[in-house]
Amino acid sequence: MAAWVALLLGVLLATHRPGGAALLEANGNLSCRCAKTTAAFIHPSKYESVEVRPVGSSCRRLEVVIKLKSLERVCVDPNAPWVKKLLQDLPKLRKKAAPP
Repeated sequence: MAAWVALLLGVLLATHRPGGAALLEANGNLSCRCAKTTAAFIHPSKYESVEVRPVGSSCRRLEVVIKLKSLERVCVDPNAPWVKKLLQDLPKLRKKAAPP
């Protein structure tokens, strides 16, 4: 019983120290698709599609996944300036791409 209490106390201390949120983020978001992101610019001519996964109960961060024409999927940093601009322009781009 004492070992159980010590283990529980250790887990609580580990999750409530500074930086503990990063540990929970890495282990608690099992449905997040992006383990790593890139801020490197990707030219729109290379896009096949753009998928935006909003913050939700399955993943606590916004995810932007670009599917390239080569069928490769790239997770991009939603805080990168060019990605923010892409997200602003996305509704306009979808209207242009929609058939009349």
